[in-house]
Amino acid sequence: MTVALSQINFAEKSPLFQAVTANFTEIAREMTKANFIGKRIFIQNEKKLEKKHTRILLGLMTFGIIYYFIEPKTIGHDNRYLIYIVVLPTIAGMLILGFYRLRFLINRFSTNRGIVLWTFMTFYYLTQGIVFSYLSFGQIAKVSWDYFNNQTLKQNTEEIINCRITRFWTGKNPSIDFMFNNRNESIKLNYSTLKKYENKNVNDYNLKIIVTKGLWNYYNLNEWNIEHK
Repeated sequence: MTVALSQINFAEKSPLFQAVTANFTEIAREMTKANFIGKRIFIQNEKKLEKKHTRILLGLMTFGIIYYFIEPKTIGHDNRYLIYIVVLPTIAGMLILGFYRLRFLINRFSTNRGIVLWTFMTFYYLTQGIVFSYLSFGQIAKVSWDYFNNQTLKQNTEEIINCRITRFWTGKNPSIDFMFNNRNESIKLNYSTLKKYENKNVNDYNLKIIVTKGLWNYYNLNEWNIEHK
């Protein structure tokens, strides 16, 4: 046992052993330094990307607000619109966005531990992905649909339809509510337009609308007029 210990002590004091140890120490130090530099570069790049993504998000929100006021006024309902224009583009956008930010997500989830924190981050990034995806891919799908819907409108003729009015709403966000194709629809108006109908019986009036059929079961609302029966 004494001989073995002496051999170990001798080996530790040998130049070769000390040189190997020094090399390993230097390699470990360089790896730590490289890892630190890599993390710092990653953080710097993420900050730049975050600013870029914020500008893109603000641009998409601005476009969405502007388009809301100039988009074609349509009435009608079709489940295909919900599926192909809203849901599927949003899901596709989330998948593409998740692949694009995969490294970032892996880094965030690997450096932050705990069920509660993971649950919060999952909800946060999922919500963020849905919003960003809808504002980008969802809006692209909607604008594209509006374009092809407009092309279809040009090929069809106008129709005159009398609809049953269900309510004159003069409270917040005044509107005329009416039945169209067995579904409730509404036309947003200002209070001054609806004021004279505030205490009127809706059963004494009809809503005459002039529409043009577009894609699926949607119609472009061209004109409307409230008529006494």
